[in-house]
Amino acid sequence: MYTIEIDKECSCFKKSGFENNMTFESREDMINKARVMECRMNQEFCMKHFFQAVDYGDKIIIHSTVRPVEDEDEDIEDARDLVQRSGVTIGFDASESTPNGKENCNTPSSDF
Repeated sequence: MYTIEIDKECSCFKKSGFENNMTFESREDMINKARVMECRMNQEFCMKHFFQAVDYGDKIIIHSTVRPVEDEDEDIEDARDLVQRSGVTIGFDASESTPNGKENCNTPSSDF
């Protein structure tokens, strides 16, 4: 007999309809179900916890850890600031010719 056990039942797990201490006739069935549960719990639950299924042979235990709190504004920079600091000039120079040698974009090209 093979078992999937949830280490700590958080409120999201209790609301989910998933069962704790599920038993299976085959190891393959246990592994497949644990993979599905781990994936769904990490994607569909409230994101306060990270879930990881650990294989102990005839038992898989899904452990949970608290996700670190990330400050959304901490790593986000304004694109204008990034461009200014990069030293790269972005613009249009009308004196340059186009790559296909045509004068403007409205001129028909046989390249298309």
